[in-house]
Amino acid sequence: MLKYETQRIILDGVQNARQLGGYIGADGKRIKNNTILRTGMLFSASEDARRELSERYKVSDIIDLRADNETKTMPEPEINGARYHHLSVLTDLPVTEEDFKLYKNLLQCDDVVYKYKTIYEQNIPLNMERNYRSMVFDDDGKKGYRIFFDIVLNKPEDASVLFHCTQGKDRTGMGAILLLSSLGVDRETVVSDYLLTNDAYGDLLNKIHSELEAANVGKEILDYAMMIESVNEGLITPVLDIMDNEYGSVQGYLKSELGLADADFKRLNELYLEG
Repeated sequence: MLKYETQRIILDGVQNARQLGGYIGADGKRIKNNTILRTGMLFSASEDARRELSERYKVSDIIDLRADNETKTMPEPEINGARYHHLSVLTDLPVTEEDFKLYKNLLQCDDVVYKYKTIYEQNIPLNMERNYRSMVFDDDGKKGYRIFFDIVLNKPEDASVLFHCTQGKDRTGMGAILLLSSLGVDRETVVSDYLLTNDAYGDLLNKIHSELEAANVGKEILDYAMMIESVNEGLITPVLDIMDNEYGSVQGYLKSELGLADADFKRLNELYLEG
């Protein structure tokens, strides 16, 4: 069973930060430590965190999977030595710039009841099941993740690559699923890594649940808050099942829909797997 603390990296001001090293990939080889980083947004990254990314992790490329409204409202800080790539893989989010400004203002709000009641009352029609399918089967999503792989395939050998969205759980989670699968990591491990987000946000989830329940806000607001802040296997299982049934595997999907060739898989293994 995977443990969050094993994969976690400490970056002040950055949520859900972890690395994908240590997982077993093709031919029984392990993924190199600290070569693939996945995080929440870097908007609040401290100066120390930015220095860590540059000097300790030697990040050469940062892939921002957020939508235009998100990047405009919560812009990316500059990381010395890193190239920045904005690839929105979910372009039809029904969330306006004003919604994101509200979310930004509520980020530091300690009043859980006020925060999630306010977000819920914005009446944003988030359909997470549809969003997950859209990410990998709609043209914009496929185009974004194809470029994602182009970047991952072309990083310097002594550097690392970092990818993130806002919370580092859905668009980032799907990116990790695709990348780990391309390296030959088995499905159980891929899913377990995805679910580590719930450990990363464990204290927050417990606080949300207990305080909203105590305030008797109703099941709708409680469920909505938990959906915003957590992940569940039921969101990715249907997507992975489609990939298995229609393409034979996630790697089959990557070949058929994203155009990855055998040479690309070989290069990924050379870059990210130990000797």
